[in-house]
Amino acid sequence: MLKFIHGNQDITQLDRIFDFSPSVELLQVLARGSLKQNLAKAVRLWVILRSLYGDATDPIYTELEECFIYNDWRKQFFTQTHQYHNNDKISPLHDVNCPCSQTLSDWLFDPETGVNQQQWQDSFLNFYLMSDLELKHLLGFGIIDPPKYQINGSEIRLFAGTRRNLQYDFKALVEMGWLEGQNDTEPGKNRGKTFYKKVKNFPDFGTFSERVDFPLEMGGVRNVIQNDLVDFLDDFAETINGEQRFFVDLEYVVHRQLAPQINHLRQQLKEIWQQVPIPPIQVSYVSARNFQNYQDDGEIYIICPVCIYYSYRAPYLLGFGQTPRDETKIDWYDYRLDRIKDLQILTWQQVNLPNFNREICQSKTPKTIEDLRSQAWGFDFYKPDDLLLVRFDRYFHNRYIEGTERDELFKKIPYKSARSLISQSHLNDSEKQRLIMVLNSRSPDDVYCRVNYRVDDYNVIMRLRAWGPKVEVLLPWNLRKTMAEDIQKLGSFYKD
Repeated sequence: MLKFIHGNQDITQLDRIFDFSPSVELLQVLARGSLKQNLAKAVRLWVILRSLYGDATDPIYTELEECFIYNDWRKQFFTQTHQYHNNDKISPLHDVNCPCSQTLSDWLFDPETGVNQQQWQDSFLNFYLMSDLELKHLLGFGIIDPPKYQINGSEIRLFAGTRRNLQYDFKALVEMGWLEGQNDTEPGKNRGKTFYKKVKNFPDFGTFSERVDFPLEMGGVRNVIQNDLVDFLDDFAETINGEQRFFVDLEYVVHRQLAPQINHLRQQLKEIWQQVPIPPIQVSYVSARNFQNYQDDGEIYIICPVCIYYSYRAPYLLGFGQTPRDETKIDWYDYRLDRIKDLQILTWQQVNLPNFNREICQSKTPKTIEDLRSQAWGFDFYKPDDLLLVRFDRYFHNRYIEGTERDELFKKIPYKSARSLISQSHLNDSEKQRLIMVLNSRSPDDVYCRVNYRVDDYNVIMRLRAWGPKVEVLLPWNLRKTMAEDIQKLGSFYKD
């Protein structure tokens, strides 16, 4: 039997009983993020805590031994577990007395909990602005914008998930300090299983009324946001006199109905990155170049996952391995999370690819990516870099480049240096002469800058287009030509 070491604590004498109602503030703490995105998970965690630490008279209370495994809890919590709750399939509605039959709203607004539905909804809307219909969908289906086929069906049953999903919930309770967890490595039938142990003292989750919609510790946020924006979170994450005074508007293009899929991928990746060594994975991916619709099964690629980046309106998994560009070539690639249809964890013994093994992938770290990204402008850090020479309108440069973070990226150079770069380029004499004539025709007050950029990085091109006539690309010639052709085509749409 696996042994836990936790001082001289006697776990049978709990200091507290978990008798908290599912208030918005408590669920916000359990969600560890946006409650709008993770309401169903937060309510499930609240129910599981009731089953572990609640009053013995509670119908869902489980009389577990000091040390238990998930299967011990499952057998006491559900009914008819041998037929319906012993595998990774979603259980059908088999028994109205089984907890798996209850919906999210059933759990939240059970008369036994004493929670008034209207008051709870009013409290929730103080945190999140949404329509009555969106809130109705969230309480019924776990997301505010469910697909039509789901709206026409039954409300979600909160515990009708797979065994794996519920084990993720127990893992989350361990991470938050509600349980102790340890894997059994000793030979025997329980080898590889996780044993859980109740804690004597509940984790310090603060006064609920003081918690707000940003439960991450600021130290963790500083690791993620690598600029001074995090200082605003330090000052304004909490409400002032009951009012939220700071908001961040991030454009996020991933459709809401894909939120469960994204959440599952997040949990899988967290589990993968906790392993040593990190295992390879197999993803089914629908790349933009092969995209038809979200019903596609995608193509199979084997990669080593390195880190997640949110950039340009969506989260991306940055990995090293096979790529949609050329699956025979091992390289870096950014996989947009909402286009990963499936993720399977492999072992190194299952993989046999040239230039792809455990030793090579161990050297591919987030720091490697940061070093590559710092070498040139652009998100596609794996693409070759080249010199970009641009001309800015001086007023625009003074307002949006000089004195900003971009000032370090765009190195200001004198007119003579810009002319020299053109003369030393690989252009033919005719092209060089044409560019020199361009320089001679521009305002002497203009500002010239050079920067290394990632060739064919679409995000770079989008930024240059967004600046419109306030910036002109001089080098490289191919990019200047592309910009001109696109602008001419765009202009032709508005001739009339």
